[in-house]
Amino acid sequence: MHELAIAQALVEMASAEAARAGAARVTRVTCRIGALCQVEEAMLTLAFESARIGTPCANARVRVEKSPLRARCRTCERDFDVLSWDWNCPACGGDGLVQPGGDELELVSIDAEVGA
Repeated sequence: MHELAIAQALVEMASAEAARAGAARVTRVTCRIGALCQVEEAMLTLAFESARIGTPCANARVRVEKSPLRARCRTCERDFDVLSWDWNCPACGGDGLVQPGGDELELVSIDAEVGA
């Protein structure tokens, strides 16, 4: 289950950044995950709940922004999201060429509280 390794990395990065900023606790961690990463959001959330125990992220929530796989039509040059691995352009039915993106796996933001 690679979701656990991802969750652990998110907790480690968020905890380190919180410490650097002098924050007492992290309340939310937002990440962006591309469709090609094949990360199951429910499994990541469950893994994050386990990985956060005993860390500054102990009560934090994880928020996932999904990044779709994109293609450009060879015929009409329209950009479109590839849904259910259908590479045909929704406008004209032409074949799509893969565009950059869809493989992101990144920490986007951390919400934290500075406490006394």
